[in-house]
Amino acid sequence: MSGHDRRAFPRAGAAWPATVELADGRVVSGEVVNLSLSGMKVRTEAEVEAGGIVTVRVTLPNEAGRLEMVGTVVRRDRDSIAVAFLKMSDSPAGRVTPFVSRGDTRRRFPRVAVSLPIRIEGGSEGTAHGHTLDLSASGGRVITPNRLVEGEVVVMELPARAGLELLRLPALVWEAYLGGAVLVFTNLAPNEWSRLQEYVASCQPRGSRPGSV
Repeated sequence: MSGHDRRAFPRAGAAWPATVELADGRVVSGEVVNLSLSGMKVRTEAEVEAGGIVTVRVTLPNEAGRLEMVGTVVRRDRDSIAVAFLKMSDSPAGRVTPFVSRGDTRRRFPRVAVSLPIRIEGGSEGTAHGHTLDLSASGGRVITPNRLVEGEVVVMELPARAGLELLRLPALVWEAYLGGAVLVFTNLAPNEWSRLQEYVASCQPRGSRPGSV
């Protein structure tokens, strides 16, 4: 951000949990250090150079909800990135979240409508069982009788399939509602990322066209 931007939009300090989604769909955890109306600084180990486009998801303090912002990386420091906002969308349908994306930033990854038995570990109510409603390389919607809490980090286990071993993937509970949740996969190692893409592809019926997420 230029000096003019910083003068026009004063920065405020913050310490808010965040995730950073890279252009290839990988999601890395982080923390907002400061922010203004034009952008923010995020402490993260995300490997992204200046000029890259990222999606930053932030958990606001005092149960104020969540934000999802698309931005350009304008500077990369040793342990943080400076992001200039491109878009911050209003929430549809008056959800609890004051601002969320309408999903257009995630449309590059096929979403497969598939019901798979799952196991979710690490939630506040203990180990949960359920099934997927859909799945993509960025996350999925799940049904489970256990209550999940937005912002929790859990592990979702997907069953083995023909020629593919079971997957145990770290995930962030991005949205929770009665009977289910939306999970976003985070901090996947390169081999996990490759296995997940292969797994999602195996769930797609032959001859059909995938949706998007």
